[in-house]
Amino acid sequence: MTDARLVFDASMFRGLMRELARRGAGRRESGAFLLTDRDHPADRLPQPVTAIAYYDDLDPGCLTGAITFRADGYTALAARCRREGLRVVGDIHTHPSERVAQSRTDAANPMVALDGHVALIAPRYASGVTDAGALGVHVRESGGWFSSFGPQSAALVRIRTHRLPRLRWARLLTRRLAAGWKRLWRNS
Repeated sequence: MTDARLVFDASMFRGLMRELARRGAGRRESGAFLLTDRDHPADRLPQPVTAIAYYDDLDPGCLTGAITFRADGYTALAARCRREGLRVVGDIHTHPSERVAQSRTDAANPMVALDGHVALIAPRYASGVTDAGALGVHVRESGGWFSSFGPQSAALVRIRTHRLPRLRWARLLTRRLAAGWKRLWRNS
């Protein structure tokens, strides 16, 4: 498996890591569902993450040290997805140490047990995580899990940075504005 599965805008990824770290407060696991627009074809990869639903917003009592997400949380998630035209493409939760492999509990009790689902694990309660290479990426396939780490994780989960294109007309406009400012400066 080498094709990217998920893509995040860089600012969304940074915000997700900061928020997971804040919610975990350095002493407990936290997590979130990763959502995309319902209209994006499920078989078209990568799936863009367009929204995030934090576990404890859906089920306020779920962060117990580990994560004990209840049926009411899934009901709230389904309602949000219907209301906003979204669907779940993955989830993420944190671990306390550097270890981002799935625990037996993680593998046996996934947040979503459908093939194609992407489960991410962030180390150190997400504190200081700045790139996808730090994550464990676990993809559900044929009822089991395909796991990736390090550079393979970064290949499966892409972080997109936006750069403004250097268009010819933009360069021309910049030069003309600069020339206009110079003229105004000289005449004042």
